[in-house]
Amino acid sequence: MADDGQRPKTLRRYDKAAERRRAWDGILDDAYRFALPNHDPRGNQSPGKQRDVEVFDNTAVAAVQWRKARLHGQLFPPFRKWMDFTIQGDDPGDDDQIKAYLAKAQEAFHQAIEVSNFHIEIDPALGDACISTGCLMIHQGTPEDPLRFEAVPIAQLIPEEGLDGTLRTMFRHWSLPLRQIREKWPDAKRPEQIKQRDDPDAPITVIEAILHEGDIARYEVWATDTGQGQGSGARLMLERNYQTSPAIAFRMDKAPGEWMGRGPVLNVLGDIKTANKLVELVLKNASIAVTGMWQADDDGVLNTANIKLVPGTIIPKAPGSGGLQPLKAPGDFNVSQILLEPLQENIRRGIMGPALPPTREGVRTATEIDARVAEHEAFELPISLRLLNELDYPLARRVIAILSSPAMAGSPYYIEPLERNGQELRPVPVSPLVRLQDRAEAAQAGQAYAAGLQMMGDIIGGVVNRPTFLRHSLTQAGFPPEHLLSEDQAAQYEAQVRHAQAQMQAQERMKQERMKQERMEQEAEQREGGHE
Repeated sequence: MADDGQRPKTLRRYDKAAERRRAWDGILDDAYRFALPNHDPRGNQSPGKQRDVEVFDNTAVAAVQWRKARLHGQLFPPFRKWMDFTIQGDDPGDDDQIKAYLAKAQEAFHQAIEVSNFHIEIDPALGDACISTGCLMIHQGTPEDPLRFEAVPIAQLIPEEGLDGTLRTMFRHWSLPLRQIREKWPDAKRPEQIKQRDDPDAPITVIEAILHEGDIARYEVWATDTGQGQGSGARLMLERNYQTSPAIAFRMDKAPGEWMGRGPVLNVLGDIKTANKLVELVLKNASIAVTGMWQADDDGVLNTANIKLVPGTIIPKAPGSGGLQPLKAPGDFNVSQILLEPLQENIRRGIMGPALPPTREGVRTATEIDARVAEHEAFELPISLRLLNELDYPLARRVIAILSSPAMAGSPYYIEPLERNGQELRPVPVSPLVRLQDRAEAAQAGQAYAAGLQMMGDIIGGVVNRPTFLRHSLTQAGFPPEHLLSEDQAAQYEAQVRHAQAQMQAQERMKQERMKQERMEQEAEQREGGHE
């Protein structure tokens, strides 16, 4: 795909996507300025520069930090298993060999995740999703360190939505030093003008393109000679085909007809900007209240440029002049707190979700806590379903594809490909966020059983299979299924319990009969003694 004077097809597609992406620059600038000031949505600021000079109210900053930390713990809790696997289109049942394979795959999956930089890179990506769209790239590493994650900054991300509504096609426009190009893509065909550069730190502008064609993800890397990839100097350096996409773009929410996400920050952006301006005005008013405003007669003696309002200062003045006089401020900002508190509460609720009332509002009852927990879960579940489709499943499939590749055959994290009539591993998320719905279903079923037991008593045993119901409820509530007895073992245990209960009942009856016989003998002896 050399460039013969005409813009290549991939770059023409990139140009159109970049034009659509530029329409988001304004709203993203405002959102990142007040909610994630340390993230640069344009990529124009130098690293290490202070970016929170315009933030006067940090309610949104704190709320976003809390929300992304909560999402991190709910979706990918460190050192805990948050993804399980099963066989696509098949139930392992009691097949011990398949169970052992699935357990080994799960163990290798989580060990490879924990030794990688995943927990470092997922955090900024979740922060971007709280505002708009997060993106995580997953590269294949070495057998000792098989996974390398990279959070794509929002400034470099240009996604496209596929027919299924997911962000399948993605472009990334960025610059990196020449030496990193050699390390990152050792098999890339670098153009002559790049090879001739002697400075290893010379910046090279590249465009990464991930284009989906059926079940194949085509990965291309283009080197350009200008900042926007324009002109006849664009050259294709690398082209690969992947079974799974190396880039995962995800959103917490979106609007119909739009490709970029609209996270919770954008939903309360008006309140964020209003609260920030209000605090700014309060601080300005406080500055005036502390330092004051002053006026003086222009008598040729008093030089205001040399006056410093510090204790012990002697200010000269002409005889008969007023000297330096305080000027009363025209406004009173005592009403600011009344306006600020509702705004901050709306920001916290919009970003963090519903929460329990503060303790100063009285003692919380168990009913109130259950209602608030149910309200919070109802708020979290729709978000979890979107993140499952756009983040969890693609991430698991990509990691499995890397760990199952022939290049990882000697790795301690290698997962042998499944040889079972073309079937493959299917990821099953079991993170705490997914468990919310399972626990809600288990609680609802338990309430229904309790109501039936109250109405019917022990007769409910003729309607409900209690062992099966208990097994399902424990599993839904998060009890490890490997600690549950099999159905045969459970039947044996139940038979033993019934046998033991029958023996205890028989012994109790024998005891009662013996006590009855002894009591009758005692009564007979008493009657005989009375006759004598």
